Amino acid sequence: MNHLISDLPRDLMKLDILGSFHSTRLSFSRQLINEIFKKQWLFNILDWKINSKGKGFSIITVNTHENIYSLIVFAHSISDEERSDRVIADKWDLTFTLFRGVPSKKEFIHLKKNVPLQEKGQHLNKQITLSRANKSMRLYKHSLNNLAKGKQPDFKLVRDIGYLLRTTAVYGNGKFGINDFDIKAKCKVLRNPFWAEMLTVYMLKYFSIELINFLAKAKGGTKSIKLDEKISQFIGTGNATGLGMAPYIINHPKLIHTWIDKKYKLLKKISSKKVVGQNRIKFIIVSLKKAYLHICQWKVEDTIQQRKILKSRKELSSIINNKKVLLLLKNEFPLTNLMSCLKDFSQETKEILYSIFIEAFPVISDNISNEMSCDENELINFNYTILKLKKIILKNYLWAINKKNKYKNIDHYFWYVSETKEEPRLGIKNLDNGYDKRLPLDICLQVNQLYFLLNKHSKKLKISDFILINPEMKYIIKRILINEKYKYSEIHESLTHKKMKPIDILRFKLSFFGATKFDPKSNLWTRITLFQGAPLPYQIIKKQKIEWFFPILENYDSSIS
Repeated sequence: MNHLISDLPRDLMKLDILGSFHSTRLSFSRQLINEIFKKQWLFNILDWKINSKGKGFSIITVNTHENIYSLIVFAHSISDEERSDRVIADKWDLTFTLFRGVPSKKEFIHLKKNVPLQEKGQHLNKQITLSRANKSMRLYKHSLNNLAKGKQPDFKLVRDIGYLLRTTAVYGNGKFGINDFDIKAKCKVLRNPFWAEMLTVYMLKYFSIELINFLAKAKGGTKSIKLDEKISQFIGTGNATGLGMAPYIINHPKLIHTWIDKKYKLLKKISSKKVVGQNRIKFIIVSLKKAYLHICQWKVEDTIQQRKILKSRKELSSIINNKKVLLLLKNEFPLTNLMSCLKDFSQETKEILYSIFIEAFPVISDNISNEMSCDENELINFNYTILKLKKIILKNYLWAINKKNKYKNIDHYFWYVSETKEEPRLGIKNLDNGYDKRLPLDICLQVNQLYFLLNKHSKKLKISDFILINPEMKYIIKRILINEKYKYSEIHESLTHKKMKPIDILRFKLSFFGATKFDPKSNLWTRITLFQGAPLPYQIIKKQKIEWFFPILENYDSSIS
């Protein structure tokens, strides 16, 4: 593999790199839609008991031809003051759950009582996810009023917001008593990483379109119209994500390694292609133009992300308008040569190019997408000597060793869990209480403590005996030994440093969900869109092959019905 697409952990596992990742064909939402299309899953509105005020419930089923799942949605009436994306909220416009099978009458009564309570409820094992969402009031109200009057919603508003509903949490994997993720399950929804959560979010996209059309007709009667098909397809599901995602990355080292390893092995395989066919060259050129239009429609208030987007727009424009690019793609080792010419471009632009390269080879990519899960259990060899362990640390964790106090403010922050919502928080060590109850995410600090403690013991001492003397060091030793085998399992920066930005960790994980339009609201949380441009169930049934890679909204006149 050429050095321009480095697969070295010291190059890749940096927050500014991970925080530039984009959605690819390997992303879980993309995998899910490909499976839905391939297997022709059947969606059906089984029950719709929502009144003209938008209050009530709905049950939407999906038949995978192997299993049936139900999305049970409860629609509530709340005031604007009660509507909040914060995790401390206790009221939402919608609460819902993905359920195995169709609930019986008794099960439905239980769900109706407990799903609206979210974390405080008593949940059933047949529930696969637990979630809630709020309306994006600007676009929701505007779309409802316009459709009721016989007009489509304003183009600019749809383009800039891109969703009617925004989830504030999508819980899965056994949390609060719901069904566990099972890598050995026969059903892909329960086996593949985050497919259950993504199916929930996709079905909510479908629900949001049905809801707005239903309420517009109830309000406008014969004057009303439905949301245009292209707008409906463009509309995604929004999401507000905070610190809750960050510890997951640290607590699942093998899984994170798997995601990155598969992506860069795929890029290595693709970039080593000696010749790229004419159809693929055409696809790459078209995709570059589509990506440019996509980021032109990417609107954020955050000044740092604004600068990144602007720079990427200029760089993509220069690629598109450079006649040498087409010649490079027609020569031998085209992708390697193209990246060679673009080695000084921003990471944001490089990641867009990586996404395009992966998309250009769908068969290879889809084969690798089936390998994105792993078993986190790992047998650890504690028979190494201290000398061997120190060598591993110096080889793989040199970035963490603080020999000459080169990392000031290395433990400025600490991570902890709030008592009320059981959600991660970030505290300042010398300001906030709770440091003694911190989460073990201060990897840099732990490696330092271990390294210098090892110097006080015999080099021939076995790790197992060392742990008996220093049991508090078992966790970090286990991480180090896992990293010896799984090289992408560790972020090569302090996650408690003063300059650390959790937003980069969030974007990294969200990119593997298939998120687009990252919209940072601070260093601690972001808004994103999922399934923007994804085909709707009736389009899938018609076998309409729709490319929703870098989705764009084509201009239209909202005054035309």
